[in-house]
Amino acid sequence: MALDLGAGWVFIGIVILVIIVVVALVKKRQSMATGVVTIVSIFVVLSVGYVFIVNNIQLNSLASIIDGTKIYLNWLTSIFDKAVDITSYVIKMDWKANSTIGR
Repeated sequence: MALDLGAGWVFIGIVILVIIVVVALVKKRQSMATGVVTIVSIFVVLSVGYVFIVNNIQLNSLASIIDGTKIYLNWLTSIFDKAVDITSYVIKMDWKANSTIGR
């Protein structure tokens, strides 16, 4: 006999799970915050370096630094746009089981 869970019980389960995760994160907030800041800092340094090197941006004048910053922000925007495209493509996929496999 299958247990029929209504949407309300699933929502309550998700809320309880979120509360448990938040409490666990609050207990480790400092170490987690340090880890997030470290990862974000490494990403920014590597990505800025990559964009500035690939586009041959010289850091000898304010105008070139502003141009490099514009290129970097456009690069970040394009990454975000690609992530949105991929996510929307994945959501629209038909994720039903393939009935031809195993025959």
